[in-house]
Amino acid sequence: MQNLMQKRGGDMYKSQNVLVVVDFRQEKHHALPRALELAKRFGSQLTVITCVYQHIVDLVPNGSGIDLERIRHEATAHYENELRDMVNPLIEAGFQVDADIHFEVLWSKSFSEGLLQYVSANNFDLVVKTAHQHGTLEKVFFTPTDWHLLRDCETNILFVKKGAWPSSTNILGAINIEDDEAHQRLNHDIVNATAAIAESCQSDGHILNVFPWAKIDLDKFKYLFDKEDQFLAIKNIHRKQVEAFVKDYPSLLDNIIIAEGLEPDETIPEIIKSTFSDLLIMGCVRRRGFAGMVIGNTVEKILDDINCEVLVLK
Repeated sequence: MQNLMQKRGGDMYKSQNVLVVVDFRQEKHHALPRALELAKRFGSQLTVITCVYQHIVDLVPNGSGIDLERIRHEATAHYENELRDMVNPLIEAGFQVDADIHFEVLWSKSFSEGLLQYVSANNFDLVVKTAHQHGTLEKVFFTPTDWHLLRDCETNILFVKKGAWPSSTNILGAINIEDDEAHQRLNHDIVNATAAIAESCQSDGHILNVFPWAKIDLDKFKYLFDKEDQFLAIKNIHRKQVEAFVKDYPSLLDNIIIAEGLEPDETIPEIIKSTFSDLLIMGCVRRRGFAGMVIGNTVEKILDDINCEVLVLK
């Protein structure tokens, strides 16, 4: 069965080896049915993972005679059975346990640290995780697992916010026209992924670029500009730059969206709604240090403001 993200041959978009994260601290697990859907549709190999820890072991004094290893073993065995029960529908559909689906229960005090260590030690093409709503204060003062993955995980991540994709899927790839090498590489990857996934899903793919410009009534405020066509001139410059990225993808040439806006994290959700997009594809440059403690980049800012899937390419 042809692989979803290998259709155009790019290694960046392989999805043969997929890690799906199940967090039993949450009530809903949208990532699991989405990963099962990918596996059934595209023949991906799945590893279903969760992290557990029984803090009671930290309270047991030395020499108490309590078998701490037994506590760990029973806890991990219990949650592995839980994971197996959750994937029974896929198993009944013909996937072989230990052949197409693997289970992993990590014993770790920190869910995010345990997960990141496991991802770093294994060669996954894609991580699938449910994106949970976080309040603004939580984003500033805390670093939930979502943000840890965005900042520290080197693997592409699919954040799932709904139970299932509709039968007709619209794909929106958002690129950032920058001169630095990291953004240039990400732009090519985003365009490649948008075209490949849209073709595989028989859906419409669009490429979006947001350039900094206040949304104003040009006829009313044209006296502010030295030239009346200054706005259109800048917009055309961005269009030509985007066309250079999509020139090898005829299906995308007619689906370029150039939108003006001072804040991309405000403009992109509007475009998602107007295009009825079901999947947003964006790039994320890894950040460490103090930058990781403050409000995040565009991907992090819009994650709470949209109601579609988000594929973050690294």
